Amino acid sequence: MRYLLMLLLVSFVSILSSCGDDDTITNNPGVPAGTVMYSADSISVWLSTTGFARDSVSYSTSETGSVKVEFTIQSNVDTPSAYGKFGFYTNATPVVPYIPNIYAPIDEPFSTNLSFASGSTYFAFMVQLNNYTATFPRYVRLKSVKVTKQ
Repeated sequence: MRYLLMLLLVSFVSILSSCGDDDTITNNPGVPAGTVMYSADSISVWLSTTGFARDSVSYSTSETGSVKVEFTIQSNVDTPSAYGKFGFYTNATPVVPYIPNIYAPIDEPFSTNLSFASGSTYFAFMVQLNNYTATFPRYVRLKSVKVTKQ
């Protein structure tokens, strides 16, 4: 009976420890090609009133080599009622300070290949929204964010 209770306790703890949030980060040097190193369901901001909102997420690793970054940018802003922006920053080659402005509704995929020579590497993703008129909720989001080892 004691062994059965011990087995149930170990099983329960194993199940709980495998639960997590939407972000997955693997930080192992020597990651094989095709391995997802970072993922997030979405990075987003929403405003139903006038104002300003920003959200950002960063990730770093000691991994070197090539990676592919993919996400879909979505927004329902419409100037002059609202203004959005998203950013993608990294210390890869080529250096990517990618910060486009959003003036109209958008639903487009984004993909780029990057290379890291050596040392510590990082990624940062950002979304921003300025809502000038509270007619209906506005949003800016990066959906299905994924960094994959190539």
